Amino acid sequence: MREKLIKIVGVVVLVLLLCTLLVPHLILMLDKQEEVAESYAYSKVFYDEYDDVRTHLLDTVDILEEKGYDVQLSSHAIDEADGLFIDTIYIPATEKQTNLIVLTTGVHGIEGYIGSVMLDVFWQEIYPTEVDKDNTGVLVVANVNPYGMKYHRRYNENNVDLNRNFILDWNSFDMTVNKDYPKVDAFLGPQKAMGNALWHEASFYGSLVVEVVQDGADVISNALLGGQYEYPEGVYYGGNGDEESTTYLKNVFKQTLESEYENVVHIDIHSGYGPRYNMVIFNSVFETMNEAESVELFGYNNVIAYDSEAFYPTTGDTTDYYYRLHEQMGVDTTLFSTCFEFGTIGDSFIDSIISMKYTIEENQNHWYPTNNKTMNEIVKERYQELFYPTETEWREKTIEDFSVACKGVLKAKLVSN
Repeated sequence: MREKLIKIVGVVVLVLLLCTLLVPHLILMLDKQEEVAESYAYSKVFYDEYDDVRTHLLDTVDILEEKGYDVQLSSHAIDEADGLFIDTIYIPATEKQTNLIVLTTGVHGIEGYIGSVMLDVFWQEIYPTEVDKDNTGVLVVANVNPYGMKYHRRYNENNVDLNRNFILDWNSFDMTVNKDYPKVDAFLGPQKAMGNALWHEASFYGSLVVEVVQDGADVISNALLGGQYEYPEGVYYGGNGDEESTTYLKNVFKQTLESEYENVVHIDIHSGYGPRYNMVIFNSVFETMNEAESVELFGYNNVIAYDSEAFYPTTGDTTDYYYRLHEQMGVDTTLFSTCFEFGTIGDSFIDSIISMKYTIEENQNHWYPTNNKTMNEIVKERYQELFYPTETEWREKTIEDFSVACKGVLKAKLVSN
């Protein structure tokens, strides 16, 4: 009996040992992204490094100037020693300042890569034929979060989520606005390095079950999406005052509303949320058009408005701030500010768990780097998939959707003389 028990224990130990050694490599193999195809639409401008994106942007300025456009370029240093800049391109209306198109990219650093591609689509497919240069100017603020872009993070150099940092008045703002985050902080921000991938997976899903039973799924969801202002090492941290990038973009917004332009149309480009292979126009809670009206007006089916089932409120995002600033200034300028969001993982319940998991893992690995090489590679692959997939079908669909949606919004919102 004793010998049989020893054999059973030995087999169990051997199986566990083999799983510990082999399963992480299997997980990495399954999480590896698709190899980048050699040729597809705009394939040459799907860059993977911030320096390449910035070089291409500066080259684009030269090309636009060669075409005879009055291009005004300015670069704001976030960290000059590290080569981190916010670059702004402005082409004024040639005759009458009626419309101003404002495009912002890279508010969430890593999302600036897909934003860079969409700027190319704009300059090549939309600006030449869809924009009346006589009465419409264009203002591009590119790579708003250059640190996050260079180091492939959503957050900036201070771990701040800039799209939760656009607070109108910090003096009156309630830092404890997110009442649910403190309940699940230990789950969302583990203070230890990840080890073997197999045991990490088991630990995560075990902890998730405990949290759902203890606090409920809605508490976790609310804690994540709204932004939080009490845990500097946590996910979706909105900061405790304006970040330098925020101050810069706030001033840009203010200048646009003080300008001679009568009508401002703003599109902030993001990725990560929504159904895969679909870009969503995500309107601000301050936009009065409902979903049905927006779909009809823009001629684009994927719109989330204040009355949509999929709508969720956030605190401190750029589009809401733009509207609130507009109201505070009391100007006559007409404003439409929205977000274009490219879905990556998906929008099912399981997809939302996966997105949350990848977000937690990246942040955990930032603060408590793993010594496990395989686990580190898994985290990087997953985070890339969350914001910038390499799949050819996904990349080509982003271009198609952006082109249709951008043309629809501009046709509906730009004013004729």
